[in-house]
Amino acid sequence: MTTLLNDTRMPRGGWPLVIAAVAAAFVIWFFLFAVPGTPFWMVIAPATFVLGGSAVLVYPDTFKASGKQWMRYILIGIAGAVVLYFIFAIGNQVVRMIPFLNGGKEVANVYATKAQAAPGLIGSLLLFPIGPGEELFWRAWVQRLMMKKFGAWKGFAFTTILYAAVHFASLNFTLIGAATIAGIFWGIMYIKVGHVGPGVVSHALWDAAVFIWFPFV
Repeated sequence: MTTLLNDTRMPRGGWPLVIAAVAAAFVIWFFLFAVPGTPFWMVIAPATFVLGGSAVLVYPDTFKASGKQWMRYILIGIAGAVVLYFIFAIGNQVVRMIPFLNGGKEVANVYATKAQAAPGLIGSLLLFPIGPGEELFWRAWVQRLMMKKFGAWKGFAFTTILYAAVHFASLNFTLIGAATIAGIFWGIMYIKVGHVGPGVVSHALWDAAVFIWFPFV
């Protein structure tokens, strides 16, 4: 693991700020999923921009890397997005074959928000700020701080649980399961690479792929 993840410095705002930010994320996602009429894309875009931007403010070295390292991170991120897409393509078929999961309907419900905006706009927002913002917040801030406090794998586990839990308000078990799998994937990527760059690229490309470019419905 790199020295970036082993540093002993407490970020700006410390624990009170990250706890407040996670609480805010739960409130925002509750409105997104549980309050009828909430304009999904017009809420999640600024929310992820603020949360992701906050991660960079509390950890100013978030993007620190050489040009050569960034090329490697981008390639890893692209490969990660492809691998994760095919994992979900298989998972999509599996949940549709299990009647009591009602997976087909739940998958369709996830895609229902596409009716709120033009595909081009949604795709652009997923590429930035939604995908990168989520990754910066959950991995570069929450997971990094959790790992500092509890160690790499416990910190990863706590962050993954929080990332999945923020989707509970949807009452969509397929979506919650998808968030859990994706959170595990990106969390392990962050541990193994030691930088958020690959996760940012992977998250952004995967979001756009599954929702706009090559959707499952």
